[in-house]
Amino acid sequence: MVSRPYNVTTVVYHGKIVEAVCRRSILNRPFQVFRGATPLDFSFTYVLLEVSLVLVLSHSLRFLLKPLRQPKFIPDVIAGILIGPSGLGRNKAFTTHVFPTNSQFVVRNVGLMGFMCFLFISGVKMDLAVIRKAGKKQWSIALAGVILPHIVLLSFGFGIRKYMDRDLAKPASIGGVASAMIITTFPVIYTVLRDLNLLSSEIGRLALSTVVISDIIGMVIVVAFEAAKQGETRAINALYYVVSLFAVSGVVIGGVPKVMAWISRRTPEGKAVSQNYVTMILLGVFLVGFMTDFIGAAIGNGPLWLGLAVPDGPPIGATLVERAETVTMQILSPFSYTTIGLLTDYYSMSSCWSCVAPLFAMALVAYVSKFLSVLLATTYLNMPFREGVTLGLMLSLRGQVEFLLYVHWLDWQMVRTPTFSLMVLVTTIFTGIVSPLISYLYDPTRPYMTNKRRTVQHHYPNSEFKIVAGIFDEESVSSLFSLLDASNPSARSPFSVYALYLIELVGRASPIFIDHSEQEEYWDSNNEAIHNALRLYEETQTEHNIKVHFFTAVTALRTMYQDICELALVNKASLIILPFHKKYVNTLELVRPGVQSVNSNCLLHAPCSVGILVSKTALQTNPPGASARHSSNRFAMLFLGGADAREALIYADRMVGDEEAHLTVIRFLAQNYHGDDERERKLDDGVVTSFWVKNETNERVVYREVVVCNGAETISAIQAMDDGSYDLWIVGRDNGINPVLLEGLSDWNENPELGLIGDYLASMDFSTSASVLVVQQQILRDDRYRRKNTCIRA
Repeated sequence: MVSRPYNVTTVVYHGKIVEAVCRRSILNRPFQVFRGATPLDFSFTYVLLEVSLVLVLSHSLRFLLKPLRQPKFIPDVIAGILIGPSGLGRNKAFTTHVFPTNSQFVVRNVGLMGFMCFLFISGVKMDLAVIRKAGKKQWSIALAGVILPHIVLLSFGFGIRKYMDRDLAKPASIGGVASAMIITTFPVIYTVLRDLNLLSSEIGRLALSTVVISDIIGMVIVVAFEAAKQGETRAINALYYVVSLFAVSGVVIGGVPKVMAWISRRTPEGKAVSQNYVTMILLGVFLVGFMTDFIGAAIGNGPLWLGLAVPDGPPIGATLVERAETVTMQILSPFSYTTIGLLTDYYSMSSCWSCVAPLFAMALVAYVSKFLSVLLATTYLNMPFREGVTLGLMLSLRGQVEFLLYVHWLDWQMVRTPTFSLMVLVTTIFTGIVSPLISYLYDPTRPYMTNKRRTVQHHYPNSEFKIVAGIFDEESVSSLFSLLDASNPSARSPFSVYALYLIELVGRASPIFIDHSEQEEYWDSNNEAIHNALRLYEETQTEHNIKVHFFTAVTALRTMYQDICELALVNKASLIILPFHKKYVNTLELVRPGVQSVNSNCLLHAPCSVGILVSKTALQTNPPGASARHSSNRFAMLFLGGADAREALIYADRMVGDEEAHLTVIRFLAQNYHGDDERERKLDDGVVTSFWVKNETNERVVYREVVVCNGAETISAIQAMDDGSYDLWIVGRDNGINPVLLEGLSDWNENPELGLIGDYLASMDFSTSASVLVVQQQILRDDRYRRKNTCIRA
């Protein structure tokens, strides 16, 4: 091993005393291990080793801490601390051979680039229009959460000023530290809520809209205190700083939107922005970062302003986020937090408790005053106490932006290594504790857990039948029309259909929910086309008594089910109809990305019954708004017993009320009822008997019972029915009341959300071209967790 001696000395640089490391230069030519060379003799292999160590350690900790509901940046910070002088960095051999002093600048520079890209992407996603739309609730909470804590913390800070370090005790330093501790930043709240799947929740939406207001207020306050800091040596410097800052921000905020508008005009509708424009914008991130750093502002300000100047959503915002987010969050971000870890030394705190105690006290006062101020505002606004506590905790979160500010303070010598380490420790511990606490206190699915029956079976026969229909694309509209026509809407029981067009949230942070009866706002061309088709369908189907209400939800895939369930809950729907995640065109099987998890979560949390519609026929060519009604309305219903089968039978009974409909019901039974759930069988007998008494004289209804001994015989009986005459197969999702009926079929289940028989009917192995409707009856609060493990979680 080649020795690596180095010496440390101090030099005066621009009036400041800095540490200089004198070290033998590391070679950069390729090595050959077979010639006796050592890999760590060369700079490139040093970089590879450090990159590998940072990424492996951070991603490993993300995996280990995931069950604890930790935001992704918490494991990354811990990984950085483990690598730094508080962990492995205390070992001289590790510091010498793995993270030598003269190679750490690479990690730190890459980390700063990661912070810049993160703030830029956060700025792109941030929608300033919510300030204009904000109501009394948002403004009250935002102002209370900024003004009251500032008054308390500034008073406390100046009260303990005599116990602080000389640099920290300056008025500008106290003001800057107080603002950083109080102001809630949008990038931090967004990432935590996204990781906790709370973006589409009521409290999540309120927190995002509130934090945008407080963030803008915070920007103004931070600029004021930084100007005061600049003016500590010469008053004229504060003026230079403010003028320079307004000049840079004016160029970015005033000029960039015009460039973005020009790019948007040159981008064809529905297409992604050209890679050349994307590259140009990303280069602008580093250019504006250089400009803000040059004038003495925090290096993250420029990228954040640039992100705010870029329009969110498609085409520009969506393309930028899609191209840059993965690299930033998965590759660059771990280096950002490793930078924090390399600057953190917890051992230095033990010898300087007197200098860290005042800052620790200010941090505690800041968190408590912030939380209580928000809780006071929510109480004034008559919000439930539990929601007020949750919102107070959300708006007290700290994270990435604060870490970058701590580095900025360190560069300005407002804080030293002990106090810097303390702030990193407090921020990490507080966010690490509060994040899972928020998840525990607030469950967005709790309102859906009800014991009030909202099912097809318990729906009053002569009343309005309410349906929520999920729409992901134009193909799902055609199959929805066909099912609605076949479901026999009537004057005594008209349909009220709440059609929800679902769009994945890309390129922006705040989810959008649009009620098109109140505003004609369209997210894309498909949105408008689907609305027009639904409107024309309603106009041409007035004799069938169908009323259509159109909505659009732009939200993340992992929380999309919340918008569906919320719409069903608010409108007291009895049934949710969702398209299957696969669509069939001729012999091709196409997948709708992310739809399977949406369907599975709806099945798990829906406040009413759910039907998944599998359309196996090629998309029919119909005039816009025309009915896709089947020419020969022949339906087959497979009854294996249980609540889902009873729900499916009641829905099929409703459909056969149409004089053109023909229904065949097959009830599968075990020999001598061996293995039946007696309680469920009695319930089944009651529903089947009622159905048969009602339809005994109806020549269009056929009822048969088939006795089988195992799953193979059940499949054979279904195949024997498949003569190509049926237009729709109806089946309950649950696997019946007797495991004997499906014995030996469990290995075939590729799509658990359809159940065993539904999955077989929807598969290409079942040669029919008819559609399939899989029905699940509403799961009541007391039975909800019984089925929890059978669903695919997002």
